[in-house]
Amino acid sequence: MALGDGIRRDISKVSEAERNLFMDAIVKIDTTKFFSDGVSYWDKQEDIHKNAHFSGVDVHAGPAFIPWHRVIVNRLEQLLREVNPALSLHYWDWTSDPRSTNGGRAALFTPQFMGNASGDAGHLLNGFESTEDAETGNGHTKIWRAVGGAAANGDGTPAISPDATILAAGTNFDTFASALKSAHDSVAHSYIGGTISNPHYSFHDPFVFLLHSNVDRLWAQWQTDLAHPERLSTASAYAGLSAGELTSLATENVEPWAGGTGLEPWASDPTLRAVITYMDVSVVTPPCYDTNSGSFQVLEAENPFNAGTSRYQVSFNDVPEEETTWRAAVIKVRACGDVTLRVKPGTEPGAPFAIATPVIVSHPGPVPFREVRIWFQFTAGAVGTAPQILPPINTTVLCEENGQEFLFELRANSIERPTVAVQLALDQSGSMAWAAGTSGVTRLQVLADSASLFANLIQKDNGIGIIRFDQDAYAPNDPSFGGMPITKVLNDGFGDLTRSTALTAIAAHGAHGATSVGDGLEMARNQLNALPAGAYDQKAILLLTDGLENQPKSIAEVAGLIDNRTYAVGLGNEAQVNTAALTALAGSTGGVLLLSGLLATSLDDQFRMRKFFLQILAGVTNTSIVRDPLGYVGVGTRVHIPFQLSEADINARVILLTDFPVVRLCIETPDGALIDEGNAGSFGARFDTAPRLQTSSFGLPLAFQPGVVHGGTWHAVLEIDEQRYKRLLAGGVTHDIPASQGPLQELRAKGAKYCLSVHSFSNLRMNAVLTQDSFEPGARLFLRTALTEYSLPVERRARVTAELEYPDHTHSMLTLAEVAPGVFEASLVAHIAGIYRFRVIAEGGSFRGTPFTREQILTGAVWAGGDRPTPPSPADPDGHKGWCALLRCLLSENSLSREFEERLRKIGVDLDGIRHCVKEWCSQGRRGPRG
Repeated sequence: MALGDGIRRDISKVSEAERNLFMDAIVKIDTTKFFSDGVSYWDKQEDIHKNAHFSGVDVHAGPAFIPWHRVIVNRLEQLLREVNPALSLHYWDWTSDPRSTNGGRAALFTPQFMGNASGDAGHLLNGFESTEDAETGNGHTKIWRAVGGAAANGDGTPAISPDATILAAGTNFDTFASALKSAHDSVAHSYIGGTISNPHYSFHDPFVFLLHSNVDRLWAQWQTDLAHPERLSTASAYAGLSAGELTSLATENVEPWAGGTGLEPWASDPTLRAVITYMDVSVVTPPCYDTNSGSFQVLEAENPFNAGTSRYQVSFNDVPEEETTWRAAVIKVRACGDVTLRVKPGTEPGAPFAIATPVIVSHPGPVPFREVRIWFQFTAGAVGTAPQILPPINTTVLCEENGQEFLFELRANSIERPTVAVQLALDQSGSMAWAAGTSGVTRLQVLADSASLFANLIQKDNGIGIIRFDQDAYAPNDPSFGGMPITKVLNDGFGDLTRSTALTAIAAHGAHGATSVGDGLEMARNQLNALPAGAYDQKAILLLTDGLENQPKSIAEVAGLIDNRTYAVGLGNEAQVNTAALTALAGSTGGVLLLSGLLATSLDDQFRMRKFFLQILAGVTNTSIVRDPLGYVGVGTRVHIPFQLSEADINARVILLTDFPVVRLCIETPDGALIDEGNAGSFGARFDTAPRLQTSSFGLPLAFQPGVVHGGTWHAVLEIDEQRYKRLLAGGVTHDIPASQGPLQELRAKGAKYCLSVHSFSNLRMNAVLTQDSFEPGARLFLRTALTEYSLPVERRARVTAELEYPDHTHSMLTLAEVAPGVFEASLVAHIAGIYRFRVIAEGGSFRGTPFTREQILTGAVWAGGDRPTPPSPADPDGHKGWCALLRCLLSENSLSREFEERLRKIGVDLDGIRHCVKEWCSQGRRGPRG
């Protein structure tokens, strides 16, 4: 006997531990589980039973008696399983004395189980009331018994027909049901006596469910007679009933669960309704009892049926080039034993289809109804082959236990792998020349470093363009502040011409003037709109700004023009950028706003902006971040950083960022092979190197290997190249090295800093979003994460947490609850003003059980006045005209006498020269040194 196997057994023969769990659950559904109307799960059963006397089909004297009571027994079992999923609703064998221990049975009427056999039940059931006294005045306000007082044999057993007699009473349902109902009516209830003896009150007493489970057991045993498979069919399950009775069973819903009788909560909550008739397969199909005559199987295909070919369909729709997708042939099984499904030999589909799970054995569980999936696989063709529609491929799924076959056809079409045009909109206002924090670098340097990383890493066939903005925005061909028109990247190497052009434009970025974020967004949108139709599948804007807008147009003025994904990076804290406006804009387009805060010298801060750009790169190119750790690697040490890849991953790229170009990157496969720059070709891999940046890219499964190298634990292996390290310290390596000796001292003391980011183009994807209901302290921040594998929810096989850094730099860990299949949520109240940084981490197992991880960074912010709307941009935000007028007045001859001018001239101050400078400055209009 296995607790939790879903088999209903003689309650007197299960373990004492299981009976204790059963009683614990009975008490809890009376005291801790309540429906929406405030009635406990337990008390509702009596309401249901009474309601059935007066509504719909006559479920006590008519043909629905046996099937209706099957439904209420099944439903109580479901409620018990909310308390303990391992429980089954066992039965009382009504040919035995429930007080006796003969034959190795346990007595059922004991203080530890069902309470007293005579008088009030008491003990564990002392709180179970009865409405008898209130309705009849019989003095019983609690459930009570009089076991054996009536309908008993001389030995104390019930004077009831043996099971064999009832089972042999008739071959049709009507004659069998008559014999079964007679035993139930004339003996079973009367034998227990007390509350159970009156059908209007019997369902106050939990023992009545053990009695009715036995009624259902005998029907199940009769149904599963191997000589009569027709008894399991909905079309013939009720053979022998009159035409009118059959019509009633086929047309009337099983009430009150269908919501037609007005009984709460089913009528008030449509989600709880089960609108089925007595012909429904869930009613006709017997539960799993230990006395069933055979291990029955009822199998039904759930996939769409193609009447033209008489086959069920497994459809792979719109699969991007090079992607592998899984879809399942779904068979609904109602069985108490093992069910083995396999692809029938000789019908295996060929490439580009494959069988992912050729044989599935489904074991019995808590319920007899289960879905079994045979998974098929489809891999779309190489880049350039789409769009493609494949002819259907036929295959057959076989049930080994009964030989039943299901005919399927596999259908697929491929589409072009999506490409994206990314327009970088870079702030060049005067404040970009200011310090980015306390790290010693300017905002301009941070921008150049991060944007260059993006340009180096964006994959081939995608486009990249650059425009700049201050108080105006400048087209790519502007003679003074030009950028780069959107241009396709031709190859994945760092020497690609498009990358080189972008890097040159980024290096020329400067700091001038005031700030109009709206102008920059509008120009970026115009550049994307000007692209030829079909040039790219998707479009995105990557905006970097460091300040509040102080010139028109505002973000609000152009928000209606932004209809594709907008990713924004705010270089500063929550009050230094238009946090609320950019959050609303990015959130409405499927993008995100990331805030850097004031950057210090910490390891986190040094790589923060580059990590932001790596995440945005992953977002715009539909790749996933597998791992994203930081650390140090010292001289003479080898650092192994594990990361998980699964069969759902199509290719991977390991990106290594360092503060000095002295770290060597290698990749260790799950079987221990080491891939480096020298032998990469023999694995189908490639390595690319730029200053302080290295990448290793490889397809999956790994090419040219005798075995399959795909899912498992991989490692990035980091170590110091000692020759380069020594040359650096001796002054032999000078390019891209910080001028300060401080970083070199830290290199000697701690080693080289690194940030490793593992990206995967994958069929297993995570999308995490952060929303907030306010920007004032006290706002609630909401985290929501969705995990999918082959476009299906990753259900109950993942754990999602979020590492949270508060504005005061304290830390905590949040656990996101799975609120729907593959959807995880958590929330918190942001009491402290400032930036909240989240590192969302998903860990779990793929469909085949291979471990996986996914990571994503999110930021939120609150501050005093955060919900107050940003005032409209003033026409002269810096008071330029006013300053000009004031300076001209102060320097005029009306304000300064000739004698004073002469004195100034003698000490070396030339007022004419000052007046000329003021004139030149004022003549430049709005342009000035401020951002």
